[in-house]
Amino acid sequence: MISYKPNLEVTSLTVLRRGHAVFDEKFHTGLNIIRGENSSGKSTIMDFIFFGLGGDLLENQWREAALLCDVVVLGVKLNGKELTLRREVERKSSQPMKIFFGPVEEATKSAEQGWERYSFRRGKSESFSQVIFRLLGLPEVQYGETNTKITMNQVLRLLYSDQLSSVEKIFRSQPFDDAITRQTVGDLLLGAYSQEYYSARLRLKALEAEIKDASDRISTLTRVHGRDGHPLTLDWVNQEQNRLEDDLNKLNLQIEEIEARIFSAQFEDRLSLNDQKETFARLQTLQAEIAEITSELQAVELDAADSDEFIDALTKKLEALHESKLIVDELNALAFDFCPACFAPVSKVEVEGACSLCKQATDHEKTKERALRLINEYARQRQSSLDLQASRHQKVTDLRAKLAAKTELWEQAGRHYTISVRSPTTELRTELRKLNREAGYSQRKLEELATRKAAIAELREAQERRDDLQRQIDDAKAIIAVSERRNREQISNARRTVENEVLDFLRRDLERQSTFTNAQTVGFEFDGDRLNVNGESFFSASSMVYLRNSFIASLAVAAANSKSFSHPRFMLMDTVEDKGMEPDRSKNFQRILHEKSTNAASSNQIIIATSMIADELNKPGITVGDFYTHENRTLNLNVR
Repeated sequence: MISYKPNLEVTSLTVLRRGHAVFDEKFHTGLNIIRGENSSGKSTIMDFIFFGLGGDLLENQWREAALLCDVVVLGVKLNGKELTLRREVERKSSQPMKIFFGPVEEATKSAEQGWERYSFRRGKSESFSQVIFRLLGLPEVQYGETNTKITMNQVLRLLYSDQLSSVEKIFRSQPFDDAITRQTVGDLLLGAYSQEYYSARLRLKALEAEIKDASDRISTLTRVHGRDGHPLTLDWVNQEQNRLEDDLNKLNLQIEEIEARIFSAQFEDRLSLNDQKETFARLQTLQAEIAEITSELQAVELDAADSDEFIDALTKKLEALHESKLIVDELNALAFDFCPACFAPVSKVEVEGACSLCKQATDHEKTKERALRLINEYARQRQSSLDLQASRHQKVTDLRAKLAAKTELWEQAGRHYTISVRSPTTELRTELRKLNREAGYSQRKLEELATRKAAIAELREAQERRDDLQRQIDDAKAIIAVSERRNREQISNARRTVENEVLDFLRRDLERQSTFTNAQTVGFEFDGDRLNVNGESFFSASSMVYLRNSFIASLAVAAANSKSFSHPRFMLMDTVEDKGMEPDRSKNFQRILHEKSTNAASSNQIIIATSMIADELNKPGITVGDFYTHENRTLNLNVR
């Protein structure tokens, strides 16, 4: 059977107490029924599955028997990739999770090696929701003014129909619930947020922050270096530089003439070489600073180039690793009848799973496990490298501007030194002092122009960066606009598909509610957290249960028949006969569930708990574990 993505499946559940398994059962694709008498512990097992997948149980939501246990270990498949999830049982919310990137059989052999710990909430390190979303291929959707991200717990609230929540509500109840969270989760599962759309949203946000920085830099440069009313352009700076250099040359000629007269007149005034020494020392200082800046710039540029290659390599590795499962499966099926080198017949291999050519045993599950670990690690390394690369590019820009300014100052100092060597000066003549002051003033103005020229170069680079960012922003907005149109169409089509599924459930119900029998429309509001049939919202308690269950099931069934949904094709239901549901009505619902799950286009998993199973469904391949009673409860707490 094909498997639409995202696809979540629970393969096993183990509950430990003091190191011993008090519950240990396998689960399968399709309908799974946990059956037993009322109060035999079925709801506890359903809560453990919810908790093991990342759901949040508050202090007052833990059942007494559950708190006697220590650990929940869940084997899962995320888009066909096997993982093992482990959470400690504690009477407090927001528990962390340990993840083993491999099947339960491998995880149980490893005490600590191979396990990685992830927090419930995002912080400096990744949360387990980020890892699970990444492996499911779900975008990390942000919502609200605080840019809160959707978590695994919030998704599971729309996948788990539990006994404690109101039958009038769509979502599993939780404190501090809000409409925007519910709407975002609902739209996500209906397939509204594609990875391309959300990547563009994130990119747009980053680009807008960058263009703001570039614009602020342009404003600062213009304000600081253009405050005297002159245009901040290279043409004006060059013209002003030529004018000042002409003035300085004229002053230097006058200085040379006066110094020559003083020298030829044999004044007793002692000549001074202080100016030559000071200028030469300044040349040396500037030369050292230029060398230091150049060395630092080259090092940063080299790091940036290496990082670009590293990021490209990680990107290619990630792309290759995502295809590795398919490749491993294909190679696993490849067998040689003749040697490709000499064409001699190849004898059959005796070892199961060994290569047909070299006869060496291979473990394809370990290969896929390593690929999962590498996907997670390379994704983190790539994002970290991208963050560092942005700071490197900014540092390169700053160093280039600094180098240009220092080079200009060095060239001016060189010109001044040439003049000072050619014309030794005296400090005794008033006129000479006056000329030297004027020459110094012109020299300082030239130095200021050198700084301004560097600022102009930085300004030009900032303007080019701003223009390039604007083009990228326009591209991102175009992608978002196209995606939003697609989102509206997808939501509309998905809602219609879900409505048709709910209508089918209602019309096939036993004739207990006339509105269901004559149902024409089904309305559902994620933000309002409510359902209606033909505009009506109030029915008997058992009919409200049937309506809510039909809706939760229809989301999963619709997704299993259409790959456009982002629903993980998974569902938990602990309310099949809640609120006085009569046996025949419950069994009829179970049959419809089994039929729809079996006939779906994609693989899917539906896990339900019931005390009155339909006879034809009470068989291996559908049921999980024993028929539990008060004497044979789900949790065998007597295990020593």
